[in-house]
Amino acid sequence: MYLLKMYRHFVIIYMKGKLAYHFSLVFELIANTIQIGVYFAGFMVIFHNFDNIAGWKQNEVLFMFTTSWLTYSLSCFFFWSPMKDMGQLIRSGKFDLYLTRPIGPMLYMVLQQFQYTFIPRLVLSVFFWIYSMSKLSVEWETGTFVFYAVNMFSAFVIFSAITVFTGTISFWTVKSEEIVSLLTNNNYGLKNYTDYPIIIYGKGIGFLLTFVIPYAFTGYYPVGKLLGKNLAHPEFAYLSPLVALVAGVAAYLFWRTGLRHYNSAGA
Repeated sequence: MYLLKMYRHFVIIYMKGKLAYHFSLVFELIANTIQIGVYFAGFMVIFHNFDNIAGWKQNEVLFMFTTSWLTYSLSCFFFWSPMKDMGQLIRSGKFDLYLTRPIGPMLYMVLQQFQYTFIPRLVLSVFFWIYSMSKLSVEWETGTFVFYAVNMFSAFVIFSAITVFTGTISFWTVKSEEIVSLLTNNNYGLKNYTDYPIIIYGKGIGFLLTFVIPYAFTGYYPVGKLLGKNLAHPEFAYLSPLVALVAGVAAYLFWRTGLRHYNSAGA
């Protein structure tokens, strides 16, 4: 409860600063809404010309990638900006300020910002998520709901862990913005490959998205199982919580190692 109050306080301060240039904020939101809208329009165009992709029909793919987008958007609210800016904070010496706060640097970095630019992505994802579910015949029994909810939370952890991992690289490389974008940007990064069934890619990409950068566990495997798709490895649908646990612990330990490696700008 204390952290929620603190976060609310920080968000109010952050948004007051942004609202000082309210036209800029409005234009940013409009631009992001148009960008995401164009993406969904492109998706509809694809299925206007093709009945299915590797056996997945339009609403099945839509349900899969909006499931992924929902958890991705929520993760980005907290971790995208802090990790993207890590290199700049270290280069400028401003990261030293976070080490002097009475709370951990990661927690402070997360609390003192609010990535409002992901609101259009979240809103449109929720809209098409509800739309796709209404078109599918999924029987939402207790077990099905629990399975889906657990995998949604696992996806949130996986996205967050990958983002933290890429940002932490800045402790050694000093500049990691490109790495963060390459792996986590949904417009042109590796994350973009998870918007469609990974079966359409080669074995190399499938291996990468399953065993190296485990994005396949944020949508493809659990949703495929939920929809009764013929997965090459159906047992993988139950591994998302385990993958999330391993990824979360690994990201935390890597972050702690980076902190120990960090030398103050004044050192």
